[in-house]
Amino acid sequence: MKRVWILLLLLSVLSCNKGGLTMSYHSADISTTEDEHVVLAGFAARDTLSDGIHQHLYTHCLVLGDGTQKVCIISNDLMEISPAISDTIRTMIAEQSGLALDNILMHNIHTHSAPRSGGASNYTGGTNRAWKERMVATVVGNAVKTIGEKGKPFALEVGKGETLINGNRCEKEGPVDHNVYVARFLQHGKPVVSIVNLACHPVCMGPGSYLLSSDYAGVNARYLSEAWGGEVFQLTGAAGNMDPALGPKRVDYAEQCGKELSDALKDIPFEKVSSKGILRLVNDTVDLPYQIAEVTPEAVTRHADSLAATARTTFPRFADDVMNWKDEILERFDNGPVPSKLRYHLHGLDVDGIVFFFSDGEPFCEYQMEARAAFPDRTVFFAGYTNGQNSYLPSEHAYEVRKGYEYEIEQMHVYIKAPYPLSERMPSTYREGVIRTIRETLESE
Repeated sequence: MKRVWILLLLLSVLSCNKGGLTMSYHSADISTTEDEHVVLAGFAARDTLSDGIHQHLYTHCLVLGDGTQKVCIISNDLMEISPAISDTIRTMIAEQSGLALDNILMHNIHTHSAPRSGGASNYTGGTNRAWKERMVATVVGNAVKTIGEKGKPFALEVGKGETLINGNRCEKEGPVDHNVYVARFLQHGKPVVSIVNLACHPVCMGPGSYLLSSDYAGVNARYLSEAWGGEVFQLTGAAGNMDPALGPKRVDYAEQCGKELSDALKDIPFEKVSSKGILRLVNDTVDLPYQIAEVTPEAVTRHADSLAATARTTFPRFADDVMNWKDEILERFDNGPVPSKLRYHLHGLDVDGIVFFFSDGEPFCEYQMEARAAFPDRTVFFAGYTNGQNSYLPSEHAYEVRKGYEYEIEQMHVYIKAPYPLSERMPSTYREGVIRTIRETLESE
């Protein structure tokens, strides 16, 4: 009898996973139907609707808990969701699950072969309307289900590889980050889900492709899932200036790059992460300066007139686009002052000493490299495109070179509807915010 009680006590201790973290994970399909044709996002040169599916699109939800709190990480195989739509979806998840809004991080891998989630095609009667309604319901439902589950203990391991599938999309010899970070979450010794973190636009399938696809990221996930078991999803890194090395092409290039990436990763060594029971989330903001100290109607008008008359651009309707931008920005002043800085949201998550950093927008790869260099004894995952897509973030190098970066520095504000171009002082402000957020994330240790 004494032996029975000892055995029961031992089992009780083990089942409590004292000091350890727990996880829940689910994914769900957010593709179009086979006979549904939609406007694809990402390339203005496309002039017709989608005509098939190469890789199905998924929403992935990983929920981590420490017994007192949960953090929800979502990665969608989509190009981008505006901050407003992102806030709406996250609010729906928060209200239906009871999880705090700040504890929900929603990333998009930025594939340019996913349906548009904004614009006229999503209005009533538009080609994308029915898909968008299903997509939102699926993303919300998958997250609410995952949050509501009782988490189970897991083991975490991390690895690092290198790939040559990516290159600088603006300069042949420009900055590039070939590093790939992988986190694997295991239960009973087997991967449940693996996260791949790479700085590279998923644009192997260029404007001549009308297939729905998660691009190289989905191809890589397919191969790694076969090799490792479990599911695989991507957190796209600081990819503002990172493209596939040969630029956008067709579906066979997505297959090639995805296979090359999986071959580079499938045999990398992994290091087991010691279970410490650490789960710390830090939410921060940084206000990025525009080229002028105060945005006024007069300044917007002067800038629009000058830009329309002098800018070099590949967009044939650029002058008209500038005037439309001016009209929209001026309308905002009817509702009160327009902010004279662009607020960015930064998030740091410490999972047993491994750092996951999230930012909205499209940072250039230098920020990712600088963040990792600032914490050389840490593994730092860096994800852009989180909780809304609102701007490129060119690096100091881009502002110095300028040629090749004209769109990102001088013109993108027209298309993202920012009230003014960002200042060349922006890189140092953003970098300081990134480093500060990561440092604060690690302070609890």
